[in-house]
Amino acid sequence: MQDWKDVDFAIAQNVDFIAVSFVKSADVINNLKSYISSRAHKTIEVISKVESFDSVPNIGEIVEASDGVMVARGDLVSTPQDLPAAAGAQIPLEDVPSVQKEVVVRCRQLGKPVIVASHLLQSMIEYPTPTRAEVADIADVVRQRADALMLSGESAAGAFPDKAVNVLRSVATQIEEWCRQDKHGQILLPQLTNMPDGRVSEELCMSASTMANQLGAAAIFAYTRRGYMANFLSRCRPDCPIFAFTDKQEVRQRLNLRWGVMPFRLDFGDDPEKNIERTFKLLKRRALVHSGDLVVVLSDLRPENGTVVRSIQIRHVP
Repeated sequence: MQDWKDVDFAIAQNVDFIAVSFVKSADVINNLKSYISSRAHKTIEVISKVESFDSVPNIGEIVEASDGVMVARGDLVSTPQDLPAAAGAQIPLEDVPSVQKEVVVRCRQLGKPVIVASHLLQSMIEYPTPTRAEVADIADVVRQRADALMLSGESAAGAFPDKAVNVLRSVATQIEEWCRQDKHGQILLPQLTNMPDGRVSEELCMSASTMANQLGAAAIFAYTRRGYMANFLSRCRPDCPIFAFTDKQEVRQRLNLRWGVMPFRLDFGDDPEKNIERTFKLLKRRALVHSGDLVVVLSDLRPENGTVVRSIQIRHVP
């Protein structure tokens, strides 16, 4: 079957994510994950694309089974003749905003990255400036605190791809700053796990995010081998950037999709203090932090003996 051949090709190319179109239930995701785990030598995350009305009744189980979700609004509102035969029913135009928001909120609650795609700057396929309505649409997605916004035709086939990306970046940056000042988009985050290990990580990250906001920290530094700590921090949506340091390249690449996370690959030494000093120097050279900045430092590094060493510190950049 061609679909499985395509998956095999993606695995052979060492990809970090595989997206599945027109997902209608969690079974599709679970089957694909099982197939990938039996063939891949690394973690490959599965992104579900919500593109038809058939997804809506099962949206809860789809989000839970997926590693991330994309709201593909272009197909959500496509006319029937534009859709493939297996696509299912289209979503009524007036329901698209509520479906989008439901997916974003569910993903945020479960700590899954969510991408909003299609028609963000549709007019810029032909024209060098967007409409005011398109700018307002981007602002609404950013206020919902989605992890990523994705251009399609604007950058793939449009006449002004660079301008489209610059407009998207400038609008998103401006609205994110407003959200931080206005505390907009905050939601109640449910407990994700009853396992003691996971509960400690959740509480530690929520405390670190709260402290960073209350103290006006310039950044949160997270040292993590598996990426879980950075993912928990991203779920909390702190006001400051999250600088995540990991010794695994594949983890660094996956963390790029998480909200507010700027990941770096770093070979960890045995001395935690030296690791911190090295990252301070690295980010100072890049002008991402400055001497005197207050930062929150969070670590859940696991030594070779398997003992989890967790810590949270308030530091000033030397």
